[in-house]
Amino acid sequence: MDRISVIGLVVCIALYFALNYYLTTAYPQPKFNPAASASSAAATAPAPNGAPPVITPAPNSAVAPAAAPAPVAPEQISYLENDTIKVKLTSNGAAVEEIELKQQKAHPSGHIVLNEQSRFNILTLGGWTGADTATFQVAENLPGSVTYSTGLPNGLKWQRTYTLGADYAFDVKDSLTNSTAADVVLPAYSLSVGRAEPLHDAGPSRSSYSNSQFLGAGFLAHEFHLVTVSYFNPGFIPLIGIMTHEGKDLISSTTIENAPLHWLGVENQFFTVLLTPSADRPIDHADIQCFNQRDSNGSVPTGVDPDIGAAAWFPGLTVPAGRSLTLDYGVYAGPKEYGRLNALGSQQGEIMNYGWCEPVILLMLAGIRFWHGLVGSYGLSIILLTLTVKLITWPLVSISNRTGKRMQALAPKLKEVQAKYKDQPEKVSAETWSLYRDYGVNPLGGCLPALVQAPIFISLYFMLQNLTELRGQSFLWIHDLTQTDTVASIPFAGTHFTLNLLPILVTALSMIMMRMTPQIGDPAQAKIAQYMPLMFLFIFYNFAAALSLYYVINNAVAIVQIYRNLKKPLPELKRVPRRKPGAAGTRPPA
Repeated sequence: MDRISVIGLVVCIALYFALNYYLTTAYPQPKFNPAASASSAAATAPAPNGAPPVITPAPNSAVAPAAAPAPVAPEQISYLENDTIKVKLTSNGAAVEEIELKQQKAHPSGHIVLNEQSRFNILTLGGWTGADTATFQVAENLPGSVTYSTGLPNGLKWQRTYTLGADYAFDVKDSLTNSTAADVVLPAYSLSVGRAEPLHDAGPSRSSYSNSQFLGAGFLAHEFHLVTVSYFNPGFIPLIGIMTHEGKDLISSTTIENAPLHWLGVENQFFTVLLTPSADRPIDHADIQCFNQRDSNGSVPTGVDPDIGAAAWFPGLTVPAGRSLTLDYGVYAGPKEYGRLNALGSQQGEIMNYGWCEPVILLMLAGIRFWHGLVGSYGLSIILLTLTVKLITWPLVSISNRTGKRMQALAPKLKEVQAKYKDQPEKVSAETWSLYRDYGVNPLGGCLPALVQAPIFISLYFMLQNLTELRGQSFLWIHDLTQTDTVASIPFAGTHFTLNLLPILVTALSMIMMRMTPQIGDPAQAKIAQYMPLMFLFIFYNFAAALSLYYVINNAVAIVQIYRNLKKPLPELKRVPRRKPGAAGTRPPA
């Protein structure tokens, strides 16, 4: 290994440790105590009416009171329904038990139901005496609207009205009326946003790609931050096994962004529940908690989907004597589609976590929807989108191929230099760059097109991994483009090994590309480079079939380009005239 390679390896290792140090210091890790966790699990059992477990708030918030005895009045169930959602409401806490998405099919039958397995209901209020166990009466039940009413021990009358909106949204209005002769001061309170639920049953044979990897919560303050399940588990340096941070059960938004929040949501790979308060009363902070028992390493056991809940905390308030106070909230419960979410008006589309790739991703989204409108198949749309991208980037690849041909023509002269100065690496480097300059060859010319294409590849990765339209879409042998393209399940060592064909094709085509590409430089390093694509087998094996399909087509077209390039004769190298000091008009290196 030459000096440059050694330096590159050292830099990579240093950057890796620097990243781990940054993550550890930028996001403080609470200490995890297994014994305390076991006792806290019992303490956080749900209240009789589905109230959220007590989540210890940040220091500036009030702790929710202990659960009161179970209400005596019978539970009343009401429904709000339009063409897209069916919201199940309960009189216990005037909360939302679950939300059925009528246009989103579940496997193997029925529809997607959000918060279906939750231990606590959406919009259950905690922090006010008697609120989390209150039983409401249905005061009014109209098409598209339900109003509940109850009294609090402090003398306030509390009315909550649900009003169904368009699409996947509905509004909530809490009216507090003080009929007493004195002002009523209410402490800080929380509203549950429900649970982030997996789309598939947990188990050792299911793909982790579409379950716990995407379970979590997101919120928007000055910047967007996404909290996923991986943050709850301890971190380890690969191979070495050194722990970088311990596991934790609770994350407060104040440890990440100590500012009011515009909205808070829980999410899985394709769906989300978002709570957005009125602009004049933003969320003070959010608590996100993992309720699962951990193994001896402090991690949620393999095959167990984490039980992640979120609560939005609001500042205390005062209801003047003889006056009323109204609190407004908006709820979105539906697919993670950028256009739908952004139309809500408070940048809810940021929960897609597109980041700097957003402009390119939006172009890719427009492209795949355009092709689907023409051919009616998402599998064919991905292929046509891939071909479109390759057509656009074809000139860049042609530039890279021409540079490769010039490098190939220059290779004999480079080998002569290496043989002549084999014991003088500094001389080899100087003479090599002299040859590049003399013959107008830019060795970086082959890298620039790859750098230009990188944002496209990264954008497609982020887009295809949670594109709701791909759910349940089959293509050829692929049953679901958002899952692995498993063609067989083979019993192995007490479990089942799934045979996924597309990742194998990606790896095979990548190795063919490397073998076809002319290798210039150290033969040992070139030999190692030919086997580097084997890493793709591990990287892609549990990816969604849509991603693997894109890379199969991309690699197939790239092989055609390389083949065409190999058929061309080597260019005739000519020395480029050296530019004299002060002279202009000479050709710079290509």
